[in-house]
Amino acid sequence: MTYQQRAKELFAMIERGKLIDALEKYYHENVIIISDEGNERKGKSEVRKYDESFLKEIEEVFGGEILHVTSDEEKKITMVEFWINVKFKNGIKKKIQEVAVQHWEQDLIIKETFYSKI
Repeated sequence: MTYQQRAKELFAMIERGKLIDALEKYYHENVIIISDEGNERKGKSEVRKYDESFLKEIEEVFGGEILHVTSDEEKKITMVEFWINVKFKNGIKKKIQEVAVQHWEQDLIIKETFYSKI
């Protein structure tokens, strides 16, 4: 399986509401995730806590789409552009548009950086 295929499957799992399962399957124990604000989450357990907390804040998902997936197979890097419309339990509705750049090691994501679209 190519890295591009792995990235597509990862985001397909997320689209099906399987974010935590995708984390377990595709992320390295020592993963580092960086937001475009510079915030870092280190290690799969910290990422899991963040993701579980984020999911608990969502009241409704109105739609989402994976727009583009590309890869540099030799360098083991994938990039995914996507969006999702959500309503949080506090009443705020938001369209999240991001590009995720993923660095792979041993068929798992070791580093992921998110860049938000404005």
